Amino acid sequence: MKNNLKDFAINRNLLILFFVGIFIFALSCLGVFNPISSKIATILYYNFGYTNKWSMTYGEPWFVSMNTNISAFGSREVVLIFIIFFSIYLFKARNKTKALNFLLTVAGGIILIVTLKSFTSTNEVISFKTFLTESLSHFPSGHTFIATVLYSAAASALKSHRRSTEVNFYFFLAASVLIFMVGISRIAGGTHTLAEVIAGWSLGLSWYSLSEMLLKFNLPKKETRTNT
Repeated sequence: MKNNLKDFAINRNLLILFFVGIFIFALSCLGVFNPISSKIATILYYNFGYTNKWSMTYGEPWFVSMNTNISAFGSREVVLIFIIFFSIYLFKARNKTKALNFLLTVAGGIILIVTLKSFTSTNEVISFKTFLTESLSHFPSGHTFIATVLYSAAASALKSHRRSTEVNFYFFLAASVLIFMVGISRIAGGTHTLAEVIAGWSLGLSWYSLSEMLLKFNLPKKETRTNT
C-alpha cells in the first residue's frame, strides 16, 4: 500500500511537470517571451558589446570561449561520448533495465528534436551531412533541449533506493545546475534568444517526464546488485 501511494505521488509529479513544460513551450511558440528576449539581448549588447564587427557574439574572446566551453555539454560530440560511456557504466553495474530506459529516453529525445527542427528549418535541403555539421533551426535550442533530457535521465538512472535522500537529491541538483548553465551559455554567447532556450528547457522537461512515466515503472521491484 505504501509503495502504491509513493508510485502515485511520483506519477502525479511527473504528470504536472509534463503539462507545465508543454504549457511553457506553447507560450514560447506563440512568442510570449520574445519581448523579454529582446530586452536581454539589448542588455548584453550595452554591457558587453559585440566581440568584433564580424560577429554577433557578446563580450571579449575569453567570454565567448567560456560560453562555448559550457555549451559544449549539450553538443553532439559530448552528448555522444556521454551516452556511450554512461550506458556502458549502467550495463557493467548490472542495471540493464535502467540502461535501456536511459537509452530510450535520450534516443527518443534526439528523434523528437531533429524532427521538430526539420519542420522549423529554413534549409531547402536537409541531408545527414547537414544534420551532423549544421544547425537545422534556431528554435528551439537543441543544446538546451538535449542537455535537459540527457542529464535528467542520467540523474534518474543514478537514483537508488539504497542511497540516502540527500545523495539522490544531489544527482538531480547537479543535473539542474548543468542544464541551467548550458541554457544561459547559449543566451550569453549570442547563439540563442531567451525564448529559444526556454523552449528547449520546457520541451526537454516534458519529454523527460513523459519518458519517465512510460518507462520508469518497468523497473523490477527489487533492484539488482548495483554500484549506482
